[in-house]
Amino acid sequence: MAIAIQRLKEERKNWRKDRPFGFYARPVTDDNGELNLLEWEAVIPGKDGTIWEGGEYKLNLAFTKDYPSKPPKYAKNKGKNLPPFRVRKSTGVRQRLTESRSNKVPRG
Repeated sequence: MAIAIQRLKEERKNWRKDRPFGFYARPVTDDNGELNLLEWEAVIPGKDGTIWEGGEYKLNLAFTKDYPSKPPKYAKNKGKNLPPFRVRKSTGVRQRLTESRSNKVPRG
């Protein structure tokens, strides 16, 4: 576990020095007031000029003692202003559900 904690401390230090505007990632504070470097909260801002503009998309990251050999597990939290979307299996493209419903071509 010492390797994982040391690596996360180093990555946190680098992130705090140089992170993209609007993004954040920080360790969760335990009930006893201490930082838990194995549990993080992150926010990705919606890109300007897209349907996600103005949204904040939250993630919870759970690192294990095997980090960095194994990636963290993550869970998505519903952000504000998150438009409903689906991913088309044929193309992998995200499409707003409201667009896909309103643009349907009637059949026969």
